[in-house]
Amino acid sequence: MVSPELLRRFSLFAGLDAGAFKSLAMAGEEITLKAGDWLFREGDEADALYLILSGSLDLTINLDKEGSRQADLCTLVEGDAVGWSALVEPHTYKLGAVAASDARLIRLDADQLRDLMVSRPEVGYMLMHRIAQVIGNRLNNLRIRFVSLIETA
Repeated sequence: MVSPELLRRFSLFAGLDAGAFKSLAMAGEEITLKAGDWLFREGDEADALYLILSGSLDLTINLDKEGSRQADLCTLVEGDAVGWSALVEPHTYKLGAVAASDARLIRLDADQLRDLMVSRPEVGYMLMHRIAQVIGNRLNNLRIRFVSLIETA
């Protein structure tokens, strides 16, 4: 369990009531990664949503079928959420996440999080709305990066 106050730092949960924060806290645990540790790899079962408390993570994409070569797509930092695939079927991570530096994160169990979203539809709606914003922002950032790569080629 993590402190509900720790979760209040994240804009992903802005506006939730005390009961929702208590449920989220019960689903959470703090974890640490050393630089170079994998949080998850592309194609892994998405069993958790993560919140970055400190440090940074690189999102990666596989460059081959075996997953032996990756390219960095972007870097996530304190305050960012990673692992939205835990909330969206088929619950498989679409990218990899590796610690770019030592990092502290909150791990929110996907099953408990999805149960909360079903039992409290207003919480589920708010979280999915914010997750959609995260996805949209990441896609826009990738589009900008892609265009810059084409223009320099």
